[in-house]
Amino acid sequence: MEKKIVKVLPYFEPRMWGGKRLLENFNYKTEVYPVGEVYNVVALEGHADCKIEGTDLMLSQLYEQYPDWFECDTAELPIRVNLLDPEADLSIQLHPDDTFAKAYNGGRGKPEAWVILDAPKDGYIAFGHTATTREEFAQKVHKKEFDSLIKYIDVVVDDYLDIPCGTIHAIGNGVLTYNISRNADCTLRVYDYDRIDPSTGEKRPIQVEEVIENVNIPDRSKGFIHFPEVEVNGCLVTSYWDEPGLYTLQRVRVQKEGNFDHSRFAFYTAVEGSGMINGVKIEKGETLLVPAGFGTLKIEGTLDLFMASYRNNID
Repeated sequence: MEKKIVKVLPYFEPRMWGGKRLLENFNYKTEVYPVGEVYNVVALEGHADCKIEGTDLMLSQLYEQYPDWFECDTAELPIRVNLLDPEADLSIQLHPDDTFAKAYNGGRGKPEAWVILDAPKDGYIAFGHTATTREEFAQKVHKKEFDSLIKYIDVVVDDYLDIPCGTIHAIGNGVLTYNISRNADCTLRVYDYDRIDPSTGEKRPIQVEEVIENVNIPDRSKGFIHFPEVEVNGCLVTSYWDEPGLYTLQRVRVQKEGNFDHSRFAFYTAVEGSGMINGVKIEKGETLLVPAGFGTLKIEGTLDLFMASYRNNID
């Protein structure tokens, strides 16, 4: 198949803390309910996988069958993107590193990052902990002294939160985020508020001892980072992160028309507005894949886009 810009269809995950707001905000259509998160980019074959519009291919198949579209040094698509808007607090959790994840479920570690798109005035995120030793962390967990153990931070709309493996975290009620991570799925929960999952009638599993083993001691959480917006060729560009072997993330805002340069493959997700990228239409909530080597892109319309990409360890 010749290289071309294609639309990546979203994959919906039901979550007990989800609802309708993501569907209403981004005009998504699905029978899945309650929707907790929308995977705009995911390629976990046999588990969660986006479909490529106008083809019979899933994203994982496109990656495998057309490597020249991506030019990556990884066997699987290296990045994942999702939008998340909980109507209740997420479980207190962390993602382990590669070594543990491989032994635990055959997966990979999942460092990730969030950009806050919207939040209530009192919006918050659980981020980090107060323990100075692993023994203190374990003691507080076993006594369920989470109020004194878990740190909470106020959200800052449009700012960036880096979440390395081993970092305690949880998105609070009503905080809408754009998330980028490694294309992996290994989450360890330490506390879930003793909630009952209505789909099973039971509490969700937690992995207390595994969290104690993997939590960063001392806590290395740093909080939100503000990155400036710079005008380039008619685009307002915010460069959040560019780490070889992990991911590249930028935000691109266009009011009428602009040109944007990125030589690597990239997924462009519109969080506001509508317009076109090289003549291909994109609406709020949609994602376009631009294969590697397309060069300068012409972006038209009123658009607020996130650009997710990946740079090989040795380019």
